[in-house]
Amino acid sequence: MILVHGWAGPELTWECQEELGEQFSLLIPWRRGYPPNPSVDRQDFSADAEDLLGLANDGAHLVGFSYGGLGAAVAAEQAPERFASLTLIETPLWHAGAGDPEVDHLVALAARFAAAVDAGEEPPTEFLQLAGMAPRTSPRGDAERERILAITRGMRSPAEARVDLPAVGSAMPALVLSGGHSSGLERLCDLTAEQLEAERAVLTGAGHAVPRADGFNALLAEFVTAAEGSRSA
Repeated sequence: MILVHGWAGPELTWECQEELGEQFSLLIPWRRGYPPNPSVDRQDFSADAEDLLGLANDGAHLVGFSYGGLGAAVAAEQAPERFASLTLIETPLWHAGAGDPEVDHLVALAARFAAAVDAGEEPPTEFLQLAGMAPRTSPRGDAERERILAITRGMRSPAEARVDLPAVGSAMPALVLSGGHSSGLERLCDLTAEQLEAERAVLTGAGHAVPRADGFNALLAEFVTAAEGSRSA
């Protein structure tokens, strides 16, 4: 099973991965707060991890994207015996890059974004562009952008996420992916991969929406197949 999780709803984030269902058992859950699920008080990566642990078959290959990757990383840390591999895609594990100037800039920018959303103000353009939510540039238009902003209001900060990355990396194969559109995110992903002792790849052309980039499905399938092979050897 490949269990994929995050960013927004499946129809926006993972629609290009449907073809993987022809080769693997593919499970794409709706995150809490995203229709048709009921609304929640706030997004919380710990709650996401709880949901993932409830959905995963033993030996699942866990794939987490953006904020959804936080829940994936926490789930992998809490029950490493449940998972055969972990793939993280531009996941804001800020602690992995603490003290790095480029990462610290992203942390400050994300805090400004959260404060603006919580206050009902227009978030920083730099963050919206980074996250693929700038007006008239998001894949489904401004209405989808506004829906996502409403759901993220009051979310638990990624700065609170603390994952023992070396322990996770020693328990399972890992892959860290990025889109080559932000030097800060590239630096964060490099440092995350280093601590996980993970494979590292950059897929350009889709910005933050890395699952939409050319070659994503082939790369993920190759990684999962190799991880499955090493597990059964």
